[in-house]
Amino acid sequence: MTRHFCASVFVINPINKKVLLVKHKKFNKWVQPGGHIEDNEVPEEAAIREVYEETGLKIKLLGERFPREDDFIRPLGIQKNRNLQGDTHIDIIYAGVPKGEIEEKISDESTVICWFSREELDHIDVFPDIKITVDYILKEMIR
Repeated sequence: MTRHFCASVFVINPINKKVLLVKHKKFNKWVQPGGHIEDNEVPEEAAIREVYEETGLKIKLLGERFPREDDFIRPLGIQKNRNLQGDTHIDIIYAGVPKGEIEEKISDESTVICWFSREELDHIDVFPDIKITVDYILKEMIR
């Protein structure tokens, strides 16, 4: 079994409260942008880089730096995902908001990019934890 460390971001538009998801080529499901943490990269850097690579958006991560201001942002959670080959992906999950213009672009890693309201998530193919996480972010972090 191989372990892969990843970082991903639930990007929320604070104006209309929609979440940005990408249609993942391998899963054929809507997921938050994210990917593998590279050598000598911290999770925050990987999260911001992956969102930009997959969507073309620059973002700001939300959350507290604890306990010191120069520490890293506390992630929303750390999720363990297994694939069919038995590998484990350990995903460090963040919330974020767009920084600057909101103009996304499709990359090699995703087939479609779209903003969804919370209600629309009930009618598309997502993993159940996507809805749980978006509910939490909208209730606790985006007002």
